[in-house]
Amino acid sequence: MIHDTLQFAAQNTAQGNAVALVTVTQTSGSSPASPGQMIAVLADGTSCGTVGGGASEHRVVLQAQAAIQNGQASFNFTFNHSDDDMVCGGSMAGFGTVVGAGPRLVIFGGGHIAQQLAPLASRTGFAVTVVEDRPELAEYFTGQQFVLATPKEYPHKVALTPGTYVVICTRGHKCDDDALQFCLPARPAYLGMIGSKNKVNTLFNGLRAQGMPEETLANIYAPIGLDIASSAPAEIAISIMSEILLVKNGGSPKHKKLLP
Repeated sequence: MIHDTLQFAAQNTAQGNAVALVTVTQTSGSSPASPGQMIAVLADGTSCGTVGGGASEHRVVLQAQAAIQNGQASFNFTFNHSDDDMVCGGSMAGFGTVVGAGPRLVIFGGGHIAQQLAPLASRTGFAVTVVEDRPELAEYFTGQQFVLATPKEYPHKVALTPGTYVVICTRGHKCDDDALQFCLPARPAYLGMIGSKNKVNTLFNGLRAQGMPEETLANIYAPIGLDIASSAPAEIAISIMSEILLVKNGGSPKHKKLLP
């Protein structure tokens, strides 16, 4: 069982997913758990392994999810089973460690820009997920997680948190709009969308007509990237990555040169 749990954790961290590895270290009374039991938990609550089952395990899973979503590196827990209305009594204690919790970039769209941006982001330490509905593009993202999903499937296949960085560069205006509307409620750390000023204004006006507050629109980086006066995909990818790092690190778009 522990082997399966560790394998589950390894597979998910390799795909860019943060995993909370939780281990029971101490029990007392008639606890259903036992020291050494382990469970691996993803941000969406998917898990492998067990720490005794029941209400106490549910509490462990919730705490693990919160740790991932809040960017915690580790956490401790102590539960009295009587608090969970369990007749067995006793208690359990342990700790959780979040692994694979580096910055995460989700790219909606797998076209030319994404194909340049994804490996660049990976080299700068991001765990990259590419979301695309064209299966033939998967071959371009061998070093990143590739999620095959249509906009209707986003809620079931794509997990976003306030710590996620997001780039929207799909193949069309409607798909960009669908991805943007899916991403906005998550309030990601960075939300950028590719497109001309006219396209962005048209999309923003549509959101305003739906009652979207101006302060929400102001948090969208669109058109995306720094102004490098280039339309080459590789150079656009560098401008996008530069903007993401600027936001992540609290930098400035000003030059560092000393003289004017």
